[in-house]
Amino acid sequence: MARVAAGDEQALAAVYERLAPAVAAVGRRIVGPAAADDVVQETFERLWRHAGRFDPDRGSVDAWTMRIARNAALGQLRRTRRHVDLAAGPEPADPDVGPAEATVLIDLTTGVRRAVAGLPESRRAAVDLVLAGHTLLQAAGRLGVPEGTLKSRVRAAYADLRTSLADLRTA
Repeated sequence: MARVAAGDEQALAAVYERLAPAVAAVGRRIVGPAAADDVVQETFERLWRHAGRFDPDRGSVDAWTMRIARNAALGQLRRTRRHVDLAAGPEPADPDVGPAEATVLIDLTTGVRRAVAGLPESRRAAVDLVLAGHTLLQAAGRLGVPEGTLKSRVRAAYADLRTSLADLRTA
């Protein structure tokens, strides 16, 4: 990794040759086969750009690269997934779902909307932006708060939601 950090393209090629199949497997598992190549590309681009940050005392090159791959895949998934708008009304009924399942889904959706609406304003605003697909950094900018503050609000909101939604899990 010291050679990669120094700009040695052959060293990067050696790391790529050894780890690209495992990175592609992580990508396929998280984002699917169609986007796995993008995960591989983003992973090795990040590895190249941040090679100087690698610390062999904290772990192996393999583990560090797999962490980068996982983060790249999750970031891609976050950017491309369909986000649920909690402020919107109920979704149209799915014709493949029977009446019992539809009732359970409606109850769950209603319970989640109520739980989110019951959060304190600062936490609700943070959760709404994150669920709408904004990154934590983007959401912090929109709310005019530091990223650390937003992270704290989101964590606290999720803890509140976990508590208030516990009854729905057991129902």
